[in-house]
Amino acid sequence: MEDTTNSEKSLEELNKRREQILKGAEERFLNGENTDDEGWRSEALAVVADIKQFVKRIDISDQLPCDENGIYLNLQTKEGDSMTVELSCAGFRVCAHQFDTLTNEKQRIVTSASSSSNDTISFETYYETPYALLDSISPAYRDSFSSELAQRLQQLCN
Repeated sequence: MEDTTNSEKSLEELNKRREQILKGAEERFLNGENTDDEGWRSEALAVVADIKQFVKRIDISDQLPCDENGIYLNLQTKEGDSMTVELSCAGFRVCAHQFDTLTNEKQRIVTSASSSSNDTISFETYYETPYALLDSISPAYRDSFSSELAQRLQQLCN
């Protein structure tokens, strides 16, 4: 019985460590009292720090507004696909397939820089995390994230 309890505690500890590795940093929340432009800028800087190793380029747009509604990021995937990403209370959303741009289109068929196939990208889909967004648009992100996770887990075991 004690062995089972110790095993459960060890498993729980391991799961907590895995979760911390996956997050990479403490969670940040913007609530109703902290959604001014400085709050969004602070949140965007934290996102940039969290995912910069998994993309070719990410920075805050200096051409698009940053206000109580959100902020815009310029992102280039490891495959070379450039886009503008909105960060707002609703989450993360691709706005256009070039930097510093907003579009009224609902979706666009794009040819990825990394392949000859066409993908339909919805400009109406919001993602809860930057990782979910990257997972849906960048196969190279999935590969690099998996490699990073495996390295960190290996470090924990050593």
